[in-house]
Amino acid sequence: MASDSSHYIANPYEPSKPLACITLSSVTKLLPTNYLNWKLQVEAFLDGFDLLKYTDRSFPAPPATISTTATPPVTTTNPAYQTRRRQDRLIYGAILTTLSNEVASLVSQTKTSHNLWTLLKNTYAKASRSHLKQLKERLRMASKGTQSITTYMHALKQTSDLLASLGSPVSVEDMTDHVLRDLDDGYRAVIDGANARDI
Repeated sequence: MASDSSHYIANPYEPSKPLACITLSSVTKLLPTNYLNWKLQVEAFLDGFDLLKYTDRSFPAPPATISTTATPPVTTTNPAYQTRRRQDRLIYGAILTTLSNEVASLVSQTKTSHNLWTLLKNTYAKASRSHLKQLKERLRMASKGTQSITTYMHALKQTSDLLASLGSPVSVEDMTDHVLRDLDDGYRAVIDGANARDI
């Protein structure tokens, strides 16, 4: 199995600034249902290589051309622009490899890593009012039933994380109430201990 990595290639425009070639082969493929998990993985990797600035626009593109101070001025390609453009294309390509076919079809009109990142964020991180209500209802109706405590807690945490990513975080107190509400008498000591903290 391939692993995530980075290596560098020569940059003919600015030889002292090689370009990072990254692979994101172990990142979970982005589906319409796992944006938060995918985003955390890709952001961590890009941030680790100081490349996140390309997706969040904190490193804007310099002018495409520069002019000399000679008379008459001579306009040439800006090496800094070419370096940024090529690095951005490498990041763009790496992110594309992490998209499922279903998601990839949505981004065909994007040209930069920032455009791609923004489109994915706007598509999957912004929820409609009805979607938020649906997630809150899922959390409210969650039932431990016969599943293990680990599976039950994981399902609650997943829904809570999704709500947080959509700008509607669940407070610690509310989350505790959701967890404790459906526990059976086998967890009486845990329930009593949690309730005693509130007194």
